[in-house]
Amino acid sequence: MGNFVHHLTGSVIAGIACGGGAFYLFHTTPIDSLACATLCGIGGLMPDVDSPMSKPTEYVVSIAGALAPVFVLQALSVNDLSASQILLLSFGTYLSSRFFIKQIIKRFTVHRGIIHSIPAAIIWSGLVFLAFRHSPSLVQNIAASSALIGFLTHLLIDEMFSMVDISGGKFTPKASAGTALKFYGSTIWITIATYICVAFIVYLCAVDAKMIEPVFTFRPLINMP
Repeated sequence: MGNFVHHLTGSVIAGIACGGGAFYLFHTTPIDSLACATLCGIGGLMPDVDSPMSKPTEYVVSIAGALAPVFVLQALSVNDLSASQILLLSFGTYLSSRFFIKQIIKRFTVHRGIIHSIPAAIIWSGLVFLAFRHSPSLVQNIAASSALIGFLTHLLIDEMFSMVDISGGKFTPKASAGTALKFYGSTIWITIATYICVAFIVYLCAVDAKMIEPVFTFRPLINMP
């Protein structure tokens, strides 16, 4: 499989392509184009969070911890919150997101397990789509697509390095061939849980895109004036 340098290079190239395409083809703003490129780059490193003590794990956990408070405050309308509420929400969200993400990775993932899969790519793209729900629909769709492209770039690079094993001048598939572009995890329970997450994320995205009516609604945890 590809190493960190291979994935970093691939994600940077894919990110430049996504950002450039967003700017020149869809005429998004420079800021939105840069955001799409960044999401593609992050997606290109995302699957390796299941590697113990890996650089991508530390990077992704740090980025998630920094971004989680931003999206939580955005969802709660930061202008309606007091300084104390903003402080406590930001600090609490940062700490809890870092802790829970690390624990989930540690307890429920194995290297090249379910995170190296097509369903995981869909979940990542769907989360980005929901995070950009306050942006114009064009930007929202491009951002989610860029995130998906970055994730799939990682899987394709892994699959390319798994397809052949050069030994004695012969090209033979490695034992790891097919373990990146897959649709299932190491156990049936992990696979079922993943597809439940996929279904829920797809449902939320469809509701946000007004493709379907919501089956249920959430009551706000904080009463807004």
